Amino acid sequence: MKMKQTIPVLAMTAIMAQSTVAFGAETFTDLTGYNWAKPAIENMAAQGILSGVGNQKYAPAANVTVTEFASMAMRAYGGKDVAVTLSKEQGNLEEIEAVNGNYWGNTTICAAQKFGLTDRFGLDKARWSEPATRAEMATIVMTIAEQMGEEAFEIKDGIENNIGDYSEVSSYANDMRYILQAYSNGILCGTDDAGSYAPSAYAKRAEAAAIMQRLVDPSKRLEVEIKPAPVLPVPDEDNVMEDGTVYPKEGDIGPNGKPITRDPVTGVLGFGNGQKGGIYIGVKYPTNGATIQVGSTAADSYDNMGGDYREKNGYVFWEPEWTKITTVAENKLNREHPANSTPEGTQADIYGNIVSKGSPDAFYEVKGGWDFKVWQPIR
Repeated sequence: MKMKQTIPVLAMTAIMAQSTVAFGAETFTDLTGYNWAKPAIENMAAQGILSGVGNQKYAPAANVTVTEFASMAMRAYGGKDVAVTLSKEQGNLEEIEAVNGNYWGNTTICAAQKFGLTDRFGLDKARWSEPATRAEMATIVMTIAEQMGEEAFEIKDGIENNIGDYSEVSSYANDMRYILQAYSNGILCGTDDAGSYAPSAYAKRAEAAAIMQRLVDPSKRLEVEIKPAPVLPVPDEDNVMEDGTVYPKEGDIGPNGKPITRDPVTGVLGFGNGQKGGIYIGVKYPTNGATIQVGSTAADSYDNMGGDYREKNGYVFWEPEWTKITTVAENKLNREHPANSTPEGTQADIYGNIVSKGSPDAFYEVKGGWDFKVWQPIR
C-alpha cells in the first residue's frame, strides 16, 4: 500500500510490531478485558498514532471524541507532529486559541481545515469534544485517507446487501459514501451478526485503535465478501405453478441464447452479465392460452413478478424488478457522483456507470438548477 506522507510511519510498522517497548511506547495498565484490542492499542501507541489519557491509562471503554479520532487519523498518515505542521500551513491557530482557550486539540482543529472537516464540525472545541458517532468516524477517517494517502478505497457493488441497517445508513446523506467506503474495505464494518453499521452509535477508544490498525495495515482489515441480494418470495426450482404455467428459472436459456443468471447486486433474474430481461416473453398460461408480452400484467407472484411487464430502452422487466434496478443504480450514483457536485447533463447507464452524453445506453441524467440538482431517469 503506497500512501503519501506515510513512509516514516509505515516503514517502521513491522519492526514496532515486534517490540513496542523497544520504541518507548506507553505501558497501559487498564487493558484487562480488552485482549481483542490490546495488540492494536499497544502497536498504534508505539507508532505515535494514539496516546493514553495519563497515569498509564488508555481508557479503552471511553467514547472516542471527534478531536481524538481526527488526530489519530492524521497521525496515521503524517506522523505524530502532523497536526502542528498542518496548522502552521493554515495560519490561523491563534484565532482558534482565542476562542477555545488552552485546549489540547486546537492544533488538530486548525489542521482539520485542510480536509474540510471544519465545514462539518466548526472550530469550537465544544463540538470537537463530543463523542464521535460511527457515521462521523467514517467521514473523518476516509476523508483524511483520501486526501493524505494514495490508496483507492473503492465501494464494492452490492455492499448494501451486507449492511443490516442499510435503510438507516442511506438516510445519512453526508456520510453514506464514506460509510460504504469504510465498510467495503474492512476498516469500519458491522456491529452484529446482521452486519448492522449503527451509524448513530458511539465507538470506544479501544475500537478506534483497531480501526487505525486496519487503516495502516491492510493485513488487519476485516474480510468483506458481498452477500447475494435476498430473493423473495419463490426459489427458482419452484417455477411450475399449480395451473401448469412454467416460468423461466436460473440456468434456462434466455433471449440472448445464453443461460439465464441472477444479478447478485439487485437480485433480479435475467439482469446483468449482458442480459436485458425479457425472459418471460412468450410464457403461456395453460388455462386460457394467453402469452406474456410487453405490457402484460403479472398473474402470479413468482420470483420478483408483479405489476406490468414494462420495456425501457430495450430492457424488459416487471415493475418490482425495475424498482430494484433503479434503486441500486440511483444509490450508486448518489454515493459516487452526487448530483450537486456533478455537471448538469451528465448521463449514466442502467447500472449507474457514467456514459458519454447522448449514448444509447443512457438511462439517467443530472438535471436541475445551479443550487439544486438530482439524478433523474431519462425514460
